[in-house]
Parts: sequence; structure tokens; C-alpha cells
Amino acid sequence: MPFVNVPESVSVGRFSGDHQWPVLGDRRGNNFVVESFENALANARSREAGQPIFRAMKAEADGLPKVGRSGRALGVRIDGPSPDLAVGQDGTVAPGSGGMSVALDAALNLPKPRLPRALGGEGRDPVFRMVTANIPPALLVRQDRYPHALVEPSRRCPLAAFESDLARTRPFWSKAHE
Repeated sequence: MPFVNVPESVSVGRFSGDHQWPVLGDRRGNNFVVESFENALANARSREAGQPIFRAMKAEADGLPKVGRSGRALGVRIDGPSPDLAVGQDGTVAPGSGGMSVALDAALNLPKPRLPRALGGEGRDPVFRMVTANIPPALLVRQDRYPHALVEPSRRCPLAAFESDLARTRPFWSKAHE
């Protein structure tokens, strides 16, 4: 077996606050989690696939979600008593100011008013699914309280650009439940 020279600042593992895993440290005192090759490979594959997100939305004739400024469309509400995000006086939106609501991990994590009747809810719209790997760099998914998350801009931009970025995700959504 050949000798491999590893610089003192290089370590293998991943940062973690999880105390259930055995922790190693590098020479600078950074703590790392020991992770088997198989687990590292499985984690890399799941990151490639992305986390599933779900949203109940009206469908167009082509079977894809309807785009619009509604809680029942691929888009955000900017007017009314409960806007989905804050729009600045200059017409821009920013990360952390709100966005399009989605449920993480399972369609059953949608709120009862959005969940279709077939799944025990009160909603009228089909549920669509997409994985976070298909979110473009201009957008990000921010979990605010599990299982709820927001698809929001990743940087300050005009509202029209954010809405266009959301609309560009349309081909990546597929029906999960009617």
C-alpha cells in the first residue's frame, strides 16, 4: 500500500452537533463525525436526488401546475390580508422575507385545508411534488418550522424576476396525488 501524505489541516468526516456519533478532531480542534464509506455514498446520493417538496396547486390542461399569484398556484400572493412575502418599496424581494409555501418530505405534511379529500383533507387541488435538486440557484428552500418550508429568492431581486424563477420550475413538478 502506498504512503499518502495528508496535510495536517485535512480530515475526513462531516461537521455535526449530533452527539450520538463518535467524534474525531483534527489537529486544530475542529470536531468531525466518523462516517462509513457506505453512509457517505448514500448521503451523497440523497443530496443529488434532493429532498422532496409538496404543494397543492391547480393544474393546467397539460397536467402541470398553474402559474399565478395565488395560494393555489405556482407563485406567491403579494396582496390581500396575508401576503406570502414582503415586497420592498423599490419592487424587490429578498431572502428571509417569505416565499411560496411547501411541505417537506411527504404530501401528508400539507395542512388539512390544502390536503386533497382523498388523503383525508379538505383541499380541492392535486398535490404536486418536486425535489430540491431541481431548484435553480436563484431560489432556495428555507425550512421555517418542520414540515413547512418556503421557496424564496436566494438574493435580493425584482419581484418579476422571482416570479419568473418560480415559473421556470414548472416542468419539474409532477402530480403526486389527485
